Amino acid sequence: MRDPFILGGFLVAATVFSLLWGRALWYLDERSQAFRRALFFTMGFIRRSPGEVRALLLTASYYGLGLIAGLLFIFTFGLPASAFISFSATHLGLAVLGAIGAISLTDLLVDLSCRLTGQGGPSRFAEIQDIPWMKGLRQLPYGVVPLAAALGGVVEELFFRGVVLRILTERFTVAPLLALAIAATLFCLEQLIQVRTAFQAMVIGCGCVAIGTIGGLLVVLTGSVVPAVLCHASFVLFFMTRGGEANASFAAGKMGAAAR
Repeated sequence: MRDPFILGGFLVAATVFSLLWGRALWYLDERSQAFRRALFFTMGFIRRSPGEVRALLLTASYYGLGLIAGLLFIFTFGLPASAFISFSATHLGLAVLGAIGAISLTDLLVDLSCRLTGQGGPSRFAEIQDIPWMKGLRQLPYGVVPLAAALGGVVEELFFRGVVLRILTERFTVAPLLALAIAATLFCLEQLIQVRTAFQAMVIGCGCVAIGTIGGLLVVLTGSVVPAVLCHASFVLFFMTRGGEANASFAAGKMGAAAR
């Protein structure tokens, strides 16, 4: 399929959805009366705090939107199921290497960005925890947080690398590296529209470039989205854990300074 008009329509649809997906949680949480009614209705059946129920509904809505859009694109463009279910033992090793590479590349890009802009320090990195989706994850019941964080990476990878990238390469015969760049750009847009400060945008942007590049390469090299999914889930879990440790250290430092 090489029709430039159909390709253009696909790119517009994928871009519009990426932007809407990124803003969906903000709209549901702050503007949607239907979401508020659903929240009060759900609280009648779940014995959890309002904050936990709200976070559960927002998280489920985010994942649901990504899965529904992915399925619509799959059926519209006839993407084969082999893109999602093919797996071999080598994929696991590649996923581990990919996660290490993505984490290392993110650290390098963030360090370089901080040096160039003169920003950084514990007080600034604590700001990352105020990004709505990350703050929402931490409001979930404690035992659910790791699973919810990993699932976020899974859904995002399925859509951007499993659906968008594969449609570009298999249905529109776009060059793999160009398709990788397009999918990574859409992923960056979807994430950056959720942030609220320049520093948040800088750090999240570095992470998006790293995981978008590594995840895309894994899909291009293996022909399967499974290694990219495992890589992204591991990446998110690593930084969620490290972010929590950094916040704890920063809080302890502030308390110690106040005591002195």
